[in-house]
Amino acid sequence: GGLHNLSVEIQAKKPPFSSNAVIPDGELFIQLEGILNPVAEIERLHKEIERAKGFIAILEKKLSNEAFVQKAPQAVLDAEHRKLATQKDIIEKSKKALAELE
Repeated sequence: GGLHNLSVEIQAKKPPFSSNAVIPDGELFIQLEGILNPVAEIERLHKEIERAKGFIAILEKKLSNEAFVQKAPQAVLDAEHRKLATQKDIIEKSKKALAELE
């Protein structure tokens, strides 16, 4: 364990198979090689995307049901729309992560 290598660069590019965090006046990159298995991570992301797509299909079906929309309180409709937006965000972020790994 412990820190094996530290590098400070101006306008550094994100290394492959790394994570990042925004910090004041910059960005921190953490190499994930040796910490995460890239093949397992790719598989996990594909599963996450498929799960989110399934949930989106259910939510869209519910929100396209006029009887549901007319009877449901606005707070329920707002919650369903937030769930839908969250699932779409999961897909977008998972696809971005996949692109960096593949």
